[in-house]
Amino acid sequence: MARSSCLRCVLFCCLFAFALPFCFAQTTGAIKATPPSGVSYSSEGSIDQNASSQSSLAGQEADLRAALTKQPESASLLYALALVQRKLNHPHASLDTYTQAARHRKPTPQELQSVALDYVLLSDYDDAIHWLEIAEGMAPSDVEILYSLGRCYYSKSRYVDAGKMFQQVLAIDPTHLKAEENLGLVYDATNHPQEAESALRKAVSWSDEDSKDEWPFLDLGNFLLEQNRPQEALDPLEKAVSIRPDSAIAHERLGHALVATNQSAEGIVELEKSADLDPKNPKVHFELGRALRQAGRAQEAQKEFAISQQLYAAHSSE
Repeated sequence: MARSSCLRCVLFCCLFAFALPFCFAQTTGAIKATPPSGVSYSSEGSIDQNASSQSSLAGQEADLRAALTKQPESASLLYALALVQRKLNHPHASLDTYTQAARHRKPTPQELQSVALDYVLLSDYDDAIHWLEIAEGMAPSDVEILYSLGRCYYSKSRYVDAGKMFQQVLAIDPTHLKAEENLGLVYDATNHPQEAESALRKAVSWSDEDSKDEWPFLDLGNFLLEQNRPQEALDPLEKAVSIRPDSAIAHERLGHALVATNQSAEGIVELEKSADLDPKNPKVHFELGRALRQAGRAQEAQKEFAISQQLYAAHSSE
């Protein structure tokens, strides 16, 4: 893309004199036919959209723009503005501002990480990896850069490389919950179920009672479902739903587990909640149709199957 080429040109000019050496080998492993889902990195890194948070960020943006009218070539102000724009989920504007800032000062590793996270928001993981690898070369012990790089590798199905990053994070910070959780997903993706379960359970054990993150519980529950252990999956999935009652996938997975443990009525309720929260997801309607059919509600099941088929057809034509 044009923006990517422009930014690469400007930043490479800033970095050229430092002659950063890199050597990255792509490794392979035995990969599951259906890798674990997990939360997308763009979703994990999305900014809290509550009104007070957005108002505060908008105020910061206005103040920075006002300051830039007096100091239009201030690198510190431009980098600060680019960060705020990313937090406002305006990745295109943020990348444009980073490009301006890089003309005046070489970016720090953390600023390059923020550039990469703009590309994550755009689902451009190749460019995100490019900048994170440079940032990692500049700051090889920065836990957040290593974690971000691992998540981007994971998003590109480079599971072995992702695992190495998460292990590096844990070597530096042995209680990094998200690195442990994602290491579990890597083990699952590379067909190491015992190691996967151990890591996922460890991540759950590190989550406190007031946890606001449903994903350690959801990932463990989903893993247990994939292992055909739905009864064991109920507790972590119920916890995930209690943390995020507006999570369609949490309700869908809990509904699946309930149906699999012969609790069809309760499972149908959860699947209906999931369909209400994510009405355009064909998989949810299909799962709801199966549960209704199993419960002997054939007419309602056919309706859900028809909705699922229509949605799948619509997705395939996009």
